[in-house]
Amino acid sequence: MKINLALLPVFAPIIASPALLVLSDRGRQSLMLAYVGGMIAVAIYILTAGELGSVFLLTSTFAEDSGMAPLFFSEHPYGKIAAFGFILVGAFALLYGLQVARAGEQAVALVAIGSAVGIAFAGNFLTLFIFWEFLTVSTAGLILLKGTPQAIKMGYRFLLLHLGGGLILFLGIMQHYGATGSFLISVPAAGLPFFILGIGIKSVFLPLHVWLPWSYPAASFVSSVVLAGLTTKVGVFAVARILPAHHGIAFMGACMALFGAIYALMQSDMRRLLSYHIISQVGFMVAGVGLGTFIAVDGGLLHMVNHMFYKALLFMSAGAIIYATSKEDLHDIHPHTAEGRNLPPIWLTIPAAVIGATVGALAIAGSPLFNGYVSKYLLKNAMYGVQPMEWMLWVAGVGTTLSFCKFVYFGFLKSHARILRELTPTMTIAILGASACCILFGIWPHLLSSILPYASSLDVYSLQGAWGALQIILTGIVVFTFIAGILDRGVHLPSWFSVEYLLYRPLLYAAGVVYTYLGRLVETVVDGAFVKGIPSLFTISSGVASFDERTLGSVAVGMAGSSSKVSGGLYDTWLGGISSLARRWGMAFRRFFFLIIKVDYDPKGDRIFQLFNLMNFDVDFIIFMATLLLLLGASIFLF
Repeated sequence: MKINLALLPVFAPIIASPALLVLSDRGRQSLMLAYVGGMIAVAIYILTAGELGSVFLLTSTFAEDSGMAPLFFSEHPYGKIAAFGFILVGAFALLYGLQVARAGEQAVALVAIGSAVGIAFAGNFLTLFIFWEFLTVSTAGLILLKGTPQAIKMGYRFLLLHLGGGLILFLGIMQHYGATGSFLISVPAAGLPFFILGIGIKSVFLPLHVWLPWSYPAASFVSSVVLAGLTTKVGVFAVARILPAHHGIAFMGACMALFGAIYALMQSDMRRLLSYHIISQVGFMVAGVGLGTFIAVDGGLLHMVNHMFYKALLFMSAGAIIYATSKEDLHDIHPHTAEGRNLPPIWLTIPAAVIGATVGALAIAGSPLFNGYVSKYLLKNAMYGVQPMEWMLWVAGVGTTLSFCKFVYFGFLKSHARILRELTPTMTIAILGASACCILFGIWPHLLSSILPYASSLDVYSLQGAWGALQIILTGIVVFTFIAGILDRGVHLPSWFSVEYLLYRPLLYAAGVVYTYLGRLVETVVDGAFVKGIPSLFTISSGVASFDERTLGSVAVGMAGSSSKVSGGLYDTWLGGISSLARRWGMAFRRFFFLIIKVDYDPKGDRIFQLFNLMNFDVDFIIFMATLLLLLGASIFLF
C-alpha cells in the first residue's frame, strides 16, 4: 500500500482546488507553497522508493478479479518514470505561477496534474479512461480561462477534438474487453485502430497535431507552462504502455521530429515556435518507444521526462518576456529601428529569463552536460542502423539547433524592450530551479537510474558520444550564421501551404456540404410528415369528437334514464379524462415542436445542422449523448 503516498497529487485537488477559490490571496499563496513542497517531497519519494504496490478503491472481489474496478492503481515501470516527471515539473509550473496566476487557473492546474499522475498509475483501462477525460476537461479549462475570444475559440476546438479522441479510445477499450473479458491494461487484443487514433490525438501524430499550435499560444503564459509538461507526455506514455512496438510507429515519430523542427523555424511568435518544437521532440520519444527495444524505450521515456523539464523552462522564459514586456513576437522585441535599439536590452533587464532560455536551448539541442544529451544518446544508440529513422532524427536534431539559435539570439540576446513590470520572486526561483534540474540530470544522469524501466546504462559520456552530439549542434550553428538574415526577416509561406489548409479545410467543407444536404433531407421528411400528418390529425380529432358526441352522448343519455345523477357524474368524469388527455398530447406536441425549432430547424434548409451552438448546452448534450449511444451500440456489434 506504499503507493498511497504517491497518489497524494491525484486526490489532494479534491480538497485543495475548492479551497483555492475561496481563500484570500495571501492564504491561497500559502496553500500553494505548501502544496508545491508536498509535490517535491512525493517526487523524491517516487525516485527513491522501491516497490510502490497497488490499490483498489470502490471495488469488490469480482471487480478486482476481472479488472473492472473503477479506481485501480498499480505501479508499472513506465508509470513510475512518467509520474515522477509530471509531479516534479508540475511543482515548478505551480511555483512559477504562484504570484501571477488567478485562483481558477491554479485550481484547474492541480486537477490537470493529478489527472496525469492518475493516468500514469492506472491499473486498468477504466481508471485510465476516467483520468484521461479529467485531463482533457482540465487542460481545456486552462485554455478557456484566459477568457479572450481567441482562447475561447481554440479552447473549444481543443475540447471537442480531445473529447472525440477519448470517445474513440473508449470504443477501443470496449472492443478489447469484448475480446478478453478483462479491463486490465495490456496490448489491445481488439480495436487497435481505435487505440491508435485515440492515443494519436494526444500524442500529436501527424496530421492530428493541429490542436497544439492552435491552443498552447492561446492560453495564458502561466497555463502554457502547465500544458507543456502534461498533455503530449500523457500521449507518449500511452503509446509506450498500450500500443504494440512497431516500425510504423517509430517512422511516425521520425516524421513528427522532422515536421516540427521545420515548421518551428518559420515561426516568429515565441510560444508558437515552442509548440511546434513539442511536436518535434515528442517525435523523438515516439520513435524510441515505437521501436520497442529496451534501450529505445528507456531513451524515449527518459527523453519524455527530460523534455518536461527543458520545455517547461523554455515556456517559463518566454512567459517572463511576455509578463515583463507584454510582447511575444520576435519581430517586436528584436527591433530594426534606432529608436527600438535605444530601449534596454533584455539580457540585462531580465537575466533570469536569458539564463533559462539558454539552458533550455542547450538541453533541447542535446549539448553535453545537459539532460537532453543523456536521453538523446540512448536514442541515437537505439536507432543506429535503423533507416530511414536514424538520418531523419539526425536532420531533425540540426533543425532543433537552428530553431533555438533563432529563439535565443533574436528573443533574448539581441532583443530590446521597455520593461513594464519586474518578474516576481517565485517566477525567478522556478526558472532557476528548472535550469538547475536540466544541468543536474545532465551531469549526474545516474540520479534517474532507479526509475528507468529496463535499467539501461547511463554511462553516456565518452569522446565519441560528445563529438557525435557536438557535430549536430555545430552544423546547426554554422547553417544559422548563413541564414540568420532570412530568419530575421521571416519565412512567409503561402496560406495554402499548411496541413490546416490542405487537409482540414476540405474536410470541414465536405462536412458542411454533408450536413447541409442532410438537413435538406430531414427538412423534406419533416415537412412531408407535417403536411401529411396534419390532415390526418384533423380526421382523427373529428372522429374522436364524433365518437364522443354520438356514442358517448347516447350512452350517457340512456344511463341518465336509470340514474341521472350517476350517469351525469360518469359523463363528466369521462369528458374530463378526454380533455386532460388532449391537453397532455397538445403540450407534448408543442414541446416537441419547440425542440425542433431549438436545434435551428429552418424550412429553407440551408443552415440546419451547419452551426453547432455550443452555448445551447441542453440540445447539444442530447445530440452528443445520442451519438455516443449509437457508437457504443455499433461497438457492441463489432465485438
